[in-house]
Amino acid sequence: MTTSQPAENLLARLTSPDEFFAPCPKFRILVLGNPESTKQELFSKVFGVELEKKLIANAFGNDHNIENELDLEGQNERLAIYTSPNFGSDDENVYRRVCDFIASRSSESTELPERIHCIWYCVASEDERPVSHLETRFFGGGLATVAPHVPVVLLYTKYDEFVSRVRMDWSHDAQQRGLSKVAVSHILKDLSTKRFEKSIKKRWDAVLLDDRGRYKVQQVPRVCVASDSDPDGDDLSFEKLATTTLDSLREWKDWDVKLAFAAAQRNSATISTQFCADAATEYFEVDTGHARKIHGIDIRDIVPNFFAKAIRIFNMRDAAAVLTQETLLERILVAVFPADQRPLLDESLHRSSTEPSMLLNLSPHERGVLLAQALASVVMFLDKLADTQWPQSDAFHTLTTQTVERELRAVGTGHAKQELLETVESSPIFASCPMKAVIAELIVKAVALADKISSPHGRGAAREIVVIDDSELQEISLSFVNDQSPDGMVLPCGLTILPLN
Repeated sequence: MTTSQPAENLLARLTSPDEFFAPCPKFRILVLGNPESTKQELFSKVFGVELEKKLIANAFGNDHNIENELDLEGQNERLAIYTSPNFGSDDENVYRRVCDFIASRSSESTELPERIHCIWYCVASEDERPVSHLETRFFGGGLATVAPHVPVVLLYTKYDEFVSRVRMDWSHDAQQRGLSKVAVSHILKDLSTKRFEKSIKKRWDAVLLDDRGRYKVQQVPRVCVASDSDPDGDDLSFEKLATTTLDSLREWKDWDVKLAFAAAQRNSATISTQFCADAATEYFEVDTGHARKIHGIDIRDIVPNFFAKAIRIFNMRDAAAVLTQETLLERILVAVFPADQRPLLDESLHRSSTEPSMLLNLSPHERGVLLAQALASVVMFLDKLADTQWPQSDAFHTLTTQTVERELRAVGTGHAKQELLETVESSPIFASCPMKAVIAELIVKAVALADKISSPHGRGAAREIVVIDDSELQEISLSFVNDQSPDGMVLPCGLTILPLN
């Protein structure tokens, strides 16, 4: 006759939130730029930290000590930012300080939590200067020599100012030639992109790519980032920066570094949702060929444990500790589950599966479904709550009880919850599941479908520069109605504008 393990031994198998983040508690990023190329929005829109202009100016000055991380005043405990001037001025002393710092923070003797995990290199899009000698050296092998596994992302900042300048110069000239405003507006959209590709992008292509268009040393993803003053409200460029940064972390074999970034960023709820879903797989087993609740641990212990981790992954600004209120978890689940399932839900949250209850009558399949639905419900609620903060608001605000109450009502009265529950329940993974990653995919899918129900237009896809081979440009003739009839005009982007006679 076997005896059951003491409850405290079973619970020891669940890692606490502190243990969960212990391998890499903070995401450490080095930002190389200058006051002109590095603006406040870069930090507020991606990491949700508000920094004073004076601090930004000092952080990228020659007198700043690169060893000192920026004082974020407790705004984001998952983030550490180091800064230095970039190499645009060809200052050898700056270059050496940066390389020495990167090398010291990338050696094998440096523990993972203290290493530099990523570099942002910022250059202003409207800057006409050539790529400097030291920039060529750094991207041509200097970084790979001192820290071959540290990813770097090249940021073309203030892209909106570049676009505005191109549009202003060309539209004035075009209207003088007799093109109508309608014609000009159609053309300018593509002209800005093509002008950018022929100027700053082309200069950096010469540094990064060989004659066959392949990276010479290491892959350097590039992102055009607009300022907060962009008239088009291009918050999506910051979302592109967040996703590109995450993708660049593939150099790190440790999932913990990617988790650290996911928790540090406050831009993409989609990223947070994905990592919550990955964390949820800890509570399932697939050794029998189907997804089932991990053996020996009750749902009543699993769900609060997951909720505590999910809160830290989403890392919303919660000075009033609204998300840690004792009854919030249960209220979230009550808002999602229908009335006829609430007795079962109540037992699963308050009673052991070994006690006489409805839980004893559930099959492993049914327990797996119930657990997955509960965890997906938590993620859906936090996903919606994050969307009230990221990144739409001009001033990054803290959570309030009123915000949480509003979202609870929206979940309870909306149709998204039904889509979420049905997506999980109808999944075949509880009958056949080869790997835990499929469980994460199910949770992400369920949350995405629920989001689509509550927000029919969904989240937009981030815009980015589309690279076009200049050698393949074709002349395209377009006709527009003009007040005057100028001669045919060949644009820099390869278009020929013909008057309609």
